[in-house]
Amino acid sequence: MRFLPGTPRALGLAAALAVTAMAGSAAPQPAARTARAPQAAEEGGKAPAGAEAGATPLRGSLGVPVGERLLSSSDPAARLRGIERLGAIGTEEAVSALLAALEQHGAPGARDPRARLAAVRALAPHAQRDSVRQLLARELSESAPARGAASPLGEVLRGTAALALARTGERRALGVLVNAIVQGGAAGEAAARALKAHPPASLQLLLGSRKRLEPALASFLGDLGDLRAIAALRPMLEGGDRAAQVAAARALARLGDEAALAKARAWLRKPEPGLFEPTAEILVYLGAPEAPDAVAALLGSELGRMEGLRLAELAPAERLVPALARSLPLLPDDARPRAVAAIGRAGGAEAARQLRRLLSERPELATAAAFALATMPGAEARAAVAELFDGARAAKDADLRRLGLRAGVVRGLALRDAPEALEKRLLAALAAPKGSSDRAVGVFGAVALGLRDAVDVVGACSPSSCDRAAVHAAARGALARGERALAALAPLFAALAASGAAAPGGDASAAQSGDAAPDAAAISAGVALLAEPGGGAIATSRLAALAEAGGPLSPLAARALAARDDEVVRGRIERLLEGSDPVVRAHVALGLGSDPMPDSVSLLARAYRFEDDPAVRRAIVRGLSRRTEVQRGRVLVAARDLDPDEGVRALARAALSGVDVRALDPPRSALATGVVWVAIVPNDRSASMSASSRPARLVRPDGLAVPVVADPDGVLLVPAVPPGASAVLLAPAAPPGDPGS
Repeated sequence: MRFLPGTPRALGLAAALAVTAMAGSAAPQPAARTARAPQAAEEGGKAPAGAEAGATPLRGSLGVPVGERLLSSSDPAARLRGIERLGAIGTEEAVSALLAALEQHGAPGARDPRARLAAVRALAPHAQRDSVRQLLARELSESAPARGAASPLGEVLRGTAALALARTGERRALGVLVNAIVQGGAAGEAAARALKAHPPASLQLLLGSRKRLEPALASFLGDLGDLRAIAALRPMLEGGDRAAQVAAARALARLGDEAALAKARAWLRKPEPGLFEPTAEILVYLGAPEAPDAVAALLGSELGRMEGLRLAELAPAERLVPALARSLPLLPDDARPRAVAAIGRAGGAEAARQLRRLLSERPELATAAAFALATMPGAEARAAVAELFDGARAAKDADLRRLGLRAGVVRGLALRDAPEALEKRLLAALAAPKGSSDRAVGVFGAVALGLRDAVDVVGACSPSSCDRAAVHAAARGALARGERALAALAPLFAALAASGAAAPGGDASAAQSGDAAPDAAAISAGVALLAEPGGGAIATSRLAALAEAGGPLSPLAARALAARDDEVVRGRIERLLEGSDPVVRAHVALGLGSDPMPDSVSLLARAYRFEDDPAVRRAIVRGLSRRTEVQRGRVLVAARDLDPDEGVRALARAALSGVDVRALDPPRSALATGVVWVAIVPNDRSASMSASSRPARLVRPDGLAVPVVADPDGVLLVPAVPPGASAVLLAPAAPPGDPGS
């Protein structure tokens, strides 16, 4: 398929750690004779030699010796308990014991990425110690694949170590990060992100005694955005090697310093092959009048064309439209829709003319051109959209007419500037035969723009008799109308999702057991779960089956199932939380935030520890923000201070600061005006039916998954999408007769 993007139970552990923290003195303290060291016995520890039975010192039961014994265990879980125990004690003796165990050659913990990540978190408060700083520096480095750099946790491990170093603000720790930036690679990227999260109090701490800066460090200073760096960057414009000059000029341009402008203009007068791209970038960042011509020259060059496209997207200008149009045939196939979108963002009469030409001459770019016109302000673009569905050609070309109607609806949603004739044409399309693409377009537009209610348009609908194309379109249109419109679809979803027994080709025995695959109409109506996070009237057993099925409904069903947690379904929830689909894991975490079971906070805390997907960690933090149990605090603090993902840290800060938890949830109302437009095009014409009414899952930029089904002609329009990158995953093509086909 080719896609055209439209726009693009740990309570016991916590208690043990709390006791350990209180008993962390290095000096032995006698315990009461009734204390039989139950924790040491539970963890496999032995009483110290010479101790009287029943009188084991508290330090021997819960302190450093037990942590050391756990660290030497062959059981990974025991080693993790040992690391966390020593970290919670936090004394010099405990830290030294932890370091010694990790640095011991051949030690099991030294090869285990989970143990190393736990150790980095435990040692972060002690990063000013030389030995700890050296260990963190090794974890930051990517030069030791034998230490697990290829592990899925590798990025988390590097980022956590970098943040631990950056938080100290100490010169030697910052020096480690600067060296990583200079060396580049994954370690350099992690170091740069950490320093942006924790900028140094003084740039001198960062630059040290350097008389001249390396190009990589100069580039980082431009990204850091600290105007104090200008004084260190300006001298690099003169003398030295050309790479240093270019890096300094680019950095100064990013900082808005016009000292780079004279250098860029000099390069423009005496062009050198390696200077075309940096010169154009500097001119663009400083808003120089020569910028459009420089970008146009890049678009016309074979080697600089992709950089020219990037800069055209960064700084749209009407003067770039001809150059963008000329570059279209020369760009890679996957870059051409980007160039079409750049033409639309440039705007103006020439942009509208070029987009109209693409509609008639380049059918493979028709969707991209229509979307560009739909989102381009101005009377020229509005008239071009109206002509698509109301012009002379539209009466003879049904595909063009539907394209125009969709563009008009998108324009109405995104710009509130729909063509005047749009409403009349949409209502006329509603009269088209049931199941047709024309009617589907009319239903979607009428519901999305508020001309008709979704439930009224769909009418009577049951698993055995239903205009499924209308259901698909109405459900997607309801996304633009907000929570009330979505909630109105709940009875329809309950009826369709109860079982798949009456769906064409449905398996009766599967339906009786509640495990039947959902009908495509049920998948569409499943948007009602956006308004009813608890699942509404859907039976818990059915929610569990939908969550475990792995289809487009699985994430929202998993969220609802987690919100109904009890002893019966707990095992299924845990399996979903540990599953291979990160989108489902994230939705389980969101549901656990509303879980009535108080120990669900432990599920979230345990899930956060070694989760490698940042989107799932964001969902976990959102779930924890709704909890009131004390166990949430430790995880939120760790996420705020040491999580490599900026979004996770921001959510954790908000949760700890007392922000209304509802503000941290993905919005259920139609607050956004973004629209995703996807055309599903089969690679083989003989497989054209596989694109018709194809179920899919759209994951919004905020992580919420929306179940959708395409129109009969294979087009998906999904409104109310927040800004950012969305992802669309098509469900597997079902064999003819299957309920999902």
